[in-house]
Amino acid sequence: MAHEPTQFTGPDFCEIHLRILHTSDVHGALRGYDYLADKPSEFLGLARTATLIRAARAVAANSLLFDTGDMLQGSALCDLTANRGLPQGVTHPMVNAMNALGYDGFAPGNHDFNHGIDFLSRALEDADFPVVSSNFLHLNPAGRNTPVFPPHTILSRRLVDQRGQPHDLRIGVTGCLPPQTIDWDHKLAESYTTSDMVAATRTEIADLRTQGCDLIVLLAHTGIDPGHSDAGSENAAIELAGLAGVDIVLAGHTHLTFPAPHGDGPVHPAINNDAGTIHGTPVLMPGFGGNHLGQSDLTLTRNASGNWRVHASHQTLLPLARRSSAGQVSQVVTEDATLCSLSEPAHVRTLNHIREPVGETRNPLHSFFSMIANDASVQLVAQAQAMFLRRAVADTELATLPLLSVAAPFKTGRRGGPDHYTCVPTGPLTRRSVSDLYVYPNTFCAVRLVGAQLREWLEHAASLFTHIPPGTPRDVPLLIDSFPGYKFDVICGLTYEIDLRQPPRYDDHLSVINPATRRIRNLCHKGSPVRDDQIFLVATNAFRVYGVGFPGAPADPDDASAPEIVFESPVSIHDILLDYIRNNSPLDFTSKRVWSFTPLAGATARFQTSPVARDYLNDPHLPKLRDLGDTSDGFAEFRITL
Repeated sequence: MAHEPTQFTGPDFCEIHLRILHTSDVHGALRGYDYLADKPSEFLGLARTATLIRAARAVAANSLLFDTGDMLQGSALCDLTANRGLPQGVTHPMVNAMNALGYDGFAPGNHDFNHGIDFLSRALEDADFPVVSSNFLHLNPAGRNTPVFPPHTILSRRLVDQRGQPHDLRIGVTGCLPPQTIDWDHKLAESYTTSDMVAATRTEIADLRTQGCDLIVLLAHTGIDPGHSDAGSENAAIELAGLAGVDIVLAGHTHLTFPAPHGDGPVHPAINNDAGTIHGTPVLMPGFGGNHLGQSDLTLTRNASGNWRVHASHQTLLPLARRSSAGQVSQVVTEDATLCSLSEPAHVRTLNHIREPVGETRNPLHSFFSMIANDASVQLVAQAQAMFLRRAVADTELATLPLLSVAAPFKTGRRGGPDHYTCVPTGPLTRRSVSDLYVYPNTFCAVRLVGAQLREWLEHAASLFTHIPPGTPRDVPLLIDSFPGYKFDVICGLTYEIDLRQPPRYDDHLSVINPATRRIRNLCHKGSPVRDDQIFLVATNAFRVYGVGFPGAPADPDDASAPEIVFESPVSIHDILLDYIRNNSPLDFTSKRVWSFTPLAGATARFQTSPVARDYLNDPHLPKLRDLGDTSDGFAEFRITL
């Protein structure tokens, strides 16, 4: 490992304190402003993180600042910038901010490619910092695949020791991203490919050590997953931290934090949450949206051979704001004046754009209860998709098939916090409303499949819930923490029950964990049971088919049992929804019965949502709920009677 005890002391003993600062998954949150809610946010914004960065640098003789990806996508500001394009002489607002802060390196994440690699490449032309990625490659079927970005860079930095004496160090920086990136943005696979993060990083470390680097920093757009360590894994921070020669791993991707607060992070023999290390290697993961600044204070010592090594480290996360046990927000970091000034034109342009009227709704649309009841905001998206597909196949043989539409709630709180919910009140609809209803830039896709495949798709979605067999204590948590809410697909056009007396059939990675069990009951189409061989046409999005997937997807042309992709469109679901709203406004849309829990006599569970949800408890479609008050992290907690 790169961490060795000091070999000697004496008059030649040197010790350097180096502070490494880290951001990741900022997702276009340039200002402390939530464009989807059209209001300021104390928990967002690189402009707030910048204040922490400047303060951390001010008291450190030596410091470096890095970002590990998903910087250029994820906000209305970034979407508008991509739609307008970047002519020569115009710098992307996020890159402009990073230049102003003096970043020392950047590794792209998977979402940085969402607006197209040409746009990403153009945006990074103006970067004053090196961009590295070792495992995103040009596809060359006739020969060796070559990196699109430099696989590493070497920073020459003059650092001062404990006596104020200067030393010239060579700091190697390499980066990597999930190999699934070319699946999630499947059009990339036409010209690009990826390789395993661990293998690619191992090669770069060896090269950097051969070139005499004193320290190696890994910018890894990947998370910590104790349960999946195979080659090609999406979240490989544990394996990367175990590579010989790496001195610090700066991770991300999953929007989680490490070191985890209150010691409630992932459990693995190699993980020391208190120390902020994995396999003894310092590791940082700073959440998302700029809500934390990662800070690692390294003590470097020079051994008898003249080589610098990490002798000690201290990892911490600095938050933008804190919540009291009563849910009150405090200790808010102010925005940096320089970044506010730089970003003001883009900020004002974005506000004007999101406030453009597009329609009206006569009923509220929100995701506060999308995990416990049928949700009008989800079903509205499904309805818009269905209408788009119906028009697209009107003059084809596909028009004779029963048409279904799949949608999922994207904003469901949890790791996103108590403000991370869709909330569109009754009244005027704007472009902001549409983005709140459909967050991601997914394009349209339709598949033909049979009843048995539909059943497996729903089994995976239903695996999000806790197992509640007879005799389970009352008030267990309803949801499995590790299972993201955006994977809770609802198939509109069917009706079905979810039986929580049965264990989940799948984990959140689509692996079957209980092959003998099934939760989906009474699966019907227009009142009749769905047959296993019954053929359906299903509207969905390309990310669901090619990316995160469902059982049987992505479609494989050599697999006769796989769903068949029968129609694709470059049109985004966001734009499909926008057109639907414009053409059908004013909306008078309420939820219909699609799914329900199988009644469980005497069973209750705990469910968390936004405190704002209390304003919508009069919905007659909700199950029986009892308000249990607020949690220490700002959620409203309810007891649901099952």
